[in-house]
Amino acid sequence: MQRRERFEVLDSFRGLCALFVVVYHLHVSDSFAEIAFFRGSSIFVEFFFVLSGFVLAHGYAFRENLSFGPFLSARFFRLYPLHLFMLLVFVLLELGKWSALEFFGISFNNMAFTNDYALESILPNLLLVHAWTPFTNPLSFNTPSWSISIEFYMYLLLYLSLLMAGRLRMLVWGLLPPVMFYLMITGSDLLVPAVMRGLSGFFGGVICYLVYRRYLSRINVPVWLASLVEVALILLVIAVVQSDVEYRSVWATLVFFLTVLWFSLESGLLSTALKRDSLQFLGRLSYSMYMTHAAVIYLFTSLFLVLQKLIGRQTMSMVDGVRFFDTGYGLWNNLLVALMLASVLLCSCWTYRVIEVRGQALGKQLRSKSSPGASVKALSVKAV
Repeated sequence: MQRRERFEVLDSFRGLCALFVVVYHLHVSDSFAEIAFFRGSSIFVEFFFVLSGFVLAHGYAFRENLSFGPFLSARFFRLYPLHLFMLLVFVLLELGKWSALEFFGISFNNMAFTNDYALESILPNLLLVHAWTPFTNPLSFNTPSWSISIEFYMYLLLYLSLLMAGRLRMLVWGLLPPVMFYLMITGSDLLVPAVMRGLSGFFGGVICYLVYRRYLSRINVPVWLASLVEVALILLVIAVVQSDVEYRSVWATLVFFLTVLWFSLESGLLSTALKRDSLQFLGRLSYSMYMTHAAVIYLFTSLFLVLQKLIGRQTMSMVDGVRFFDTGYGLWNNLLVALMLASVLLCSCWTYRVIEVRGQALGKQLRSKSSPGASVKALSVKAV
């Protein structure tokens, strides 16, 4: 079988799903961000786990003489530089909140370095373990980083599984998703929910790649049939995202298995559309969009809280414990969503170029120095 270097359609899916997660976190009254699809888009984190498992299996599952050092270095410098940078950004934002009260008498709803920004959460975030235990706050500081905490140690588990004998390895990969689904359905507290979501999605993605490699990569599907299945899968994804069905995470993960598998063929008309340069660019920015949007929302929230005090008019409100932006006019609320999305994209362009690309280049440089003449081939579809 000829090895494919890129799954361009899956690249675009990653970018779109990251954008949907961003909109999910934009709570703006009477705007398009409040439609049912976006209100359910947090479930796309499951898609990231599935896609990462698929891509990592493509990159490493059948690589000979895979060494731990280069493997860990490649994965570490893919994720950690931006994670560390955003953690520092939030620490600085909290220092700004403290300074505003201390020197200018400007107070916000919460004191600096309390609740989700408590100082004791810094070390778990630095170690990327904050989503792994019931004793740490998975949503501390940069909220989306909880999935990065899960993701990073999935890589280590994948490497450990690659050290097993072939049949035992396949058995472990095959058992992990159904066992995790069972624990989730039965409400088990054996593992924290985030870990069960990660294990089921990631190693389910690994199994999906094995199915692709063994069967799907060898078949030619007519364009008309591939297109019909693609449309049906997209409709199924929309349905599960908008639903409130019991065990939604399990159902969504199963749907994402099918979606990643089928779109990996890139055979239908929707796949052709998803290969557009603009969507490919969005895919490259996906990790930055995912990691920077909480800080952008933080800044907009702070701005609106100050504005609210200055003009003496409510621009934010709490509904069921969620803070909503509200200019008082539907058109302006929609423009606000567009402005916030544009701000996320601009920040992501900068962090992608300055943090992500340079971080990966640094990792490659260090690997080349430690292993002269050796190179670790970068994956074309990056894992978030």
